[in-house]
Amino acid sequence: MSDLISIIIPTYDESKVIEPLVNRIHAALAGRSYEIVVVDDDSPDGTAAAARLMSGRCPVKVVVRTAEKGLATAVVEGFKHASGDLIVVMDADLQHPPEAIGGLVGQLENGADVAVASRYVPGAYVPGLNTLRKLISRGATAIAHLMLPQSRVVSDPMCGFFAFHRGVIDGAKLHPLGFKILLEVLVRGRYGKVAEIPITFNERGGGESKLDLRQQCEYLKHVLSLMKRSGELKRFLSFC
Repeated sequence: MSDLISIIIPTYDESKVIEPLVNRIHAALAGRSYEIVVVDDDSPDGTAAAARLMSGRCPVKVVVRTAEKGLATAVVEGFKHASGDLIVVMDADLQHPPEAIGGLVGQLENGADVAVASRYVPGAYVPGLNTLRKLISRGATAIAHLMLPQSRVVSDPMCGFFAFHRGVIDGAKLHPLGFKILLEVLVRGRYGKVAEIPITFNERGGGESKLDLRQQCEYLKHVLSLMKRSGELKRFLSFC
């Protein structure tokens, strides 16, 4: 279904934002064929039930995971349930504006294989990141650009809001850790042209930040794992 847009949204304790998020996606994609795939990690606040209530008005699929947790692996699970050729990944907390989905999809329709909603290109605005979060994000980006050359095709490989053609991941063995699923796609996927669009990265509309010391350690483990799987670790050690 080449014209169908599949929007993958991983969730945990996001019941308060599901309704406004789905409504905004529906308004943003008026006249387009789309589906929303919510992958919920068995939230105790009733996120899955809130999402199912929306399925009567909008094309919403709900997948509940009980045996595994984590944003990146939830997105990979969502890929399995997506029906469209145009796949969009975004967070549920309203920091990613649904109104930008059309811009990402437009880049794909104009020849890009991957399109990223960047916080670091001209025109972007990031009121949703405080100074500490900006420093952490910039530091993580610097690590990725240094250790994983494939990530240098974008200014913001840490972004969780992006789109791509299904063929980018066909046959790819995706084994992400933590939150940074885009990094996995950039290193393990197959693509040519990559585009970036600026976005306004908003204040959180609900839920709480999942970023903590454990997630930062998971990120470093993920980078190391990608270096091993892509051959970059051997190259780096040889260079050293």
